[in-house]
Amino acid sequence: MTLGKAAVGIVHTGGGTYNIGFNDGNETQFNAYNLPELLECWINFCVENGFQTNSVDYVERV
Repeated sequence: MTLGKAAVGIVHTGGGTYNIGFNDGNETQFNAYNLPELLECWINFCVENGFQTNSVDYVERV
């Protein structure tokens, strides 16, 4: 699924650390102020590593 869909109700403005699970078993972590910032981190990460941006399994706030 997309990050925007997985992040509903989890990502809030004000900053936080978020784990993003993707590709059935991989996980990465980002610090972001809000959803647009988290999306930017995720898209850049996917571009740099050759992943599809719609490969998100879950998002959780740490």
